[in-house]
Amino acid sequence: MNSDNPCKGCGEGTLKSWSELTEEEREVVNRLPGAADYEADERQAMHQWCTRCWNEESEKPRHA
Repeated sequence: MNSDNPCKGCGEGTLKSWSELTEEEREVVNRLPGAADYEADERQAMHQWCTRCWNEESEKPRHA
């Protein structure tokens, strides 16, 4: 994934991968609704987050 992608949620932030997040940002990510929907390893490998609005995006669509 490209970390230069603009956020589709707010249009102002940029998406960051797990490795780009600070320790504090990772704590916030672990409390987002996506934490209940996906395994931690999958989120860390395939998801990105906007640290402005906390929108979470992944390479594949959310499952029910």
